Amino acid sequence: MDQLITTAVIPAGGWGTRFLPATKSIPKEMFPMGNKPIIMHVVEECVNSGIKSIIFIVSHHKQSIESFFSANVILENYFKELGKTDQVEQLQKIFQMAEFSFVYTKPPYGNGGCLVSARHLLEGKPFVLVWSDELILTRGMPRVKQCMQTYEKFARPVISAVKIPDPAKRSAYGMAELRELQDIPDSEKATVKEIVRIVEKPPLGSEPSEFATHGAYILPPNIFTYLDRTSPGKNGDLWLTDIINNMLPETGLLAKIIEDSIYLDCGNPRDYLLSQIDFALEYTDYSKDIENFLVNRAAGRVSTPE
Repeated sequence: MDQLITTAVIPAGGWGTRFLPATKSIPKEMFPMGNKPIIMHVVEECVNSGIKSIIFIVSHHKQSIESFFSANVILENYFKELGKTDQVEQLQKIFQMAEFSFVYTKPPYGNGGCLVSARHLLEGKPFVLVWSDELILTRGMPRVKQCMQTYEKFARPVISAVKIPDPAKRSAYGMAELRELQDIPDSEKATVKEIVRIVEKPPLGSEPSEFATHGAYILPPNIFTYLDRTSPGKNGDLWLTDIINNMLPETGLLAKIIEDSIYLDCGNPRDYLLSQIDFALEYTDYSKDIENFLVNRAAGRVSTPE
């Protein structure tokens, strides 16, 4: 049986103001995580989940994203002349990963406005929406694939959910009130829940659970019906949470809790640096060097890797 969902939307149109002045010319999505841009990790997760077509929502100051995911014949020929075939293959692999489309943002803005921009490419089919400045890396099946399988099994929209252990950090996310699903296999009860409501950035102590529902959204074809019913909010921006909360009473909404994963938030300078450290410790060949460096720093000793 063919996979039901083959299209992903990756919004990448923001200004990255928290990273100024670096983002004056470099989109934050292009900042490195290891030896790849953050957004390439996101694309790879989608591709490894079976996605064939990816729609980037970009703004006019982010041409570097389109350049990165397009062919660069001049650079390829340079490496060919040097006999560096590995580098040529590495460059070609990037633009061959999927069919890429680029759509420019337009009003209303906000993280729900991306659906307005890409509507003409999405109506009539379910799709996945995934943010470009955060990663949820798993040791097994990719997060996006887990969410897609949940959608196909239960025929309801799905959002990935991650546990936020520190209560002080929960006010930065959309926290969900969850309840148990009826008539669900015991093997899935721990990781598939029904979403009652999503509270965006709740004050400390008022969060409805310890789970944030965000990151990857499996949205049905009729999401645009609820978009049309949703009015812009603060500052005239359109928010995805508002659209989803309008949809929820009629379609239902599931949370797929992603276990055995590492959450890397790259949305602000502090969390980006901490995520760099987490990634280096978990996913690089030089993790031991980083660990030794941190131990020495904590002990007041200055050291550099050999």
